[in-house]
Amino acid sequence: TGSGKSTLVNLIPRFYDPKNGRVYIDGCDMTEIDPAHLRRHTATVPQKALLFSGTIRENLLWGSAEATEEELKAAAQAACAEEFIEKTPNGYDSVLGQGGVNLSGGQKQRLSIARALVRKPKILVLDDCTSALDATTEAKVLKNLRNLFTDTTVLLVSQRVSAVMCAQRVLCLDNGRVKGLGTHEELLKICDVYREIYRSQIGDSEEKDININKYKEEEQNV
Repeated sequence: TGSGKSTLVNLIPRFYDPKNGRVYIDGCDMTEIDPAHLRRHTATVPQKALLFSGTIRENLLWGSAEATEEELKAAAQAACAEEFIEKTPNGYDSVLGQGGVNLSGGQKQRLSIARALVRKPKILVLDDCTSALDATTEAKVLKNLRNLFTDTTVLLVSQRVSAVMCAQRVLCLDNGRVKGLGTHEELLKICDVYREIYRSQIGDSEEKDININKYKEEEQNV
C-alpha cells in the first residue's frame, strides 16, 4: 500500500508525464504520441468502480458506443459479469443507481472490467480492480483475459500474490522503489520483499512448490 503502483501505471495513458526519464511504447517515446490516439487504444479500470445512472447496457456502451449486442455479451462473459446480469430483473436493460448503489463491490468491479473490454484496447490497465472479487472469480477473469485477449497488453496492479503468479513479468515495488523484476519463481529466489509478501499470504518458503502447483491447478480448472 502506498508504494507507487497507481502512480506508475497512470503514466501509460498520460494522465501526467514523468519529470525524469522516458516511457516507451513499441520503442516510441510516449511524449511523441498524440494523447487522443493513445487513449483511444488504452483502457484503465480503477480500484474504485465508476458507474453511472442508467442501464447496464448504457454503462457498458461507455466503452464503445458502436459495440454490438454480441460484443457487449462477450465482454461481460470475459469479466464474469453476465452470470449476475442475467439474474437482474431486466438483464442488460436493468437500471443502475448513481455509482451502481444496487450492486455489490465485486459486481461493480466486474462491470467496470467488462466496459473496458468492450473498448477492445491494445493496452489494458487493471489498477487493483479485482480486490473485491473472491479468489475463484478473480482467477476466472484473469484466465479469460489471457485466453481471449491475446493481442492486448495487460498491466495488472495487485496486492495479491495469487493474482500475479502467472504473469509474464512481475514488478515488485516498496516505498516507491523497484525491489525486483522477473517471473514469480525468479522473484521468490532474488527478492526479499516479494518473498515476505508471499509467505504472509500463501505460506512458508518450504511450501512454495506445493502452493504454486495448487494455485496453477485451480486456475486451470476454473
